[in-house]
Amino acid sequence: MDAPATLVWVAPEPPDAQQANALSSWSAAYGIKLSRPAPGGLPHLPVDASVGDRVESMLRSARDAIAAREREQADRALDSAESILRAHPELPQAPWLMAEVERAKSARFLRIPPVDLEAAERAWLRAEALDGGRVPGMGEPEATHGHGPQARLTLELSRADGQAWLDGEFVGSQTISLPTRAGLHSLVVTRAGGPVWAAWIDVPAESSTAHPDTPVASACTADDLANVTLSPGAVDARHVRCQSWIAAFAGTQPGSVRISMCKDERCGPLLEWRAAAPWAAQTLAERGGKSRWPAWATWTAVGAGIAVTAGVLFFSLKASPLETRFVSGGLKTQ
Repeated sequence: MDAPATLVWVAPEPPDAQQANALSSWSAAYGIKLSRPAPGGLPHLPVDASVGDRVESMLRSARDAIAAREREQADRALDSAESILRAHPELPQAPWLMAEVERAKSARFLRIPPVDLEAAERAWLRAEALDGGRVPGMGEPEATHGHGPQARLTLELSRADGQAWLDGEFVGSQTISLPTRAGLHSLVVTRAGGPVWAAWIDVPAESSTAHPDTPVASACTADDLANVTLSPGAVDARHVRCQSWIAAFAGTQPGSVRISMCKDERCGPLLEWRAAAPWAAQTLAERGGKSRWPAWATWTAVGAGIAVTAGVLFFSLKASPLETRFVSGGLKTQ
């Protein structure tokens, strides 16, 4: 029985007919059954736009109650708005809305007896930490003792394809160190354009580090293999968890392919393969009684290892040029 392996074709376009034939002949010659990456991957967090509408409605109610000096109604509306936002950090406008909740609280402490100037200022500074601040509106206080304490936050993402968003602003991927203000912040990690992890984090003054507990894709799925790239003379397969997969891409000759056998993050030597001419394959099969084209007749050594994909899953990337090396004295396996 042929051994199974997941195939990843690393190229902007799928293999043409000759390349597909080369992959098929390689598969037959080495007794490896190539399959496409398993469907799916990490599901994106659902984002319900109506949540933001509900919060904005509650903010309007809170502001009306503050203007009318109705403390209980204002507190009820603000508590409900904050509770909803706490449950939905994935909402794109969540940090802005939370900042507006804090500013409404500031106005409430300022305008509804008993007045609490310190509480009003603390709420205003919490809002500023979230959205960077804005000009106070009518009836809103402005912080009188400067800004909230400065902080430096280091984010360490578990995967290179994750993108971090702090308070709705893109800040980078992998390890990022950035200045901010101490206080509550919204942190979202996206992959493939959608959120996969989201949370509110309390950032202390000075320096701290956050490690988003992002989910891990199942092995050999499209998401597991989505970040395979080419670099000079090697395949970059960081974070891949698939136990048996094949990296393939166009070879140096028309109809040829370059292939590397991989396990997890490690890929073996990169070799070039071309299918035998139909008449030659048929002649050898008739003479040898075998259907497989011998490996020595089709391999050309081309250097170190590289990445995968089947004529099934196609990743668009710009491949770095690889040096091709030929062995004198005939075609040999390397």
